[in-house]
Amino acid sequence: MPSESWPEREELEARLGHVFQQPERLEAALTHRSYSAEAGRPDASENQRLEFLGDAILGAIVAEWLVAHQAHWREGTLTKVRSRLTNSAALARVARQVELGRFLRLGRGEDRSGGRHKGALLADALEAVLGALWLDGGLEPVRRFFARWF
Repeated sequence: MPSESWPEREELEARLGHVFQQPERLEAALTHRSYSAEAGRPDASENQRLEFLGDAILGAIVAEWLVAHQAHWREGTLTKVRSRLTNSAALARVARQVELGRFLRLGRGEDRSGGRHKGALLADALEAVLGALWLDGGLEPVRRFFARWF
């Protein structure tokens, strides 16, 4: 998905609040394994690795925000609220607000079956994008994204 063949990249970067120095990271985050399989790519794991990373980064950012803004809450309450903000349904909601589904690269079968609208797929894609944001720009782009969309 090089920039010359992907004019929507600038639109997505504006939504994310970050211009990627290495756009291939964003490409990997948006490439579902079904697309990689159909394209004959031998290693489709980069998306899943970014998803793993994004999940961890989001958990840290949410915990940081809660501790800074809810000083009177006990640990149990903080944990419950963090869980509500980072569960699959919440992530899918944010992904829909960002219109992330429009930018996903899916295999034909996944696309035909409504993959761009599936909550679990959108949640996973959002985590992968957050992982790509962190790798490309550090914590600050992830913090800005969280402040804008959550």
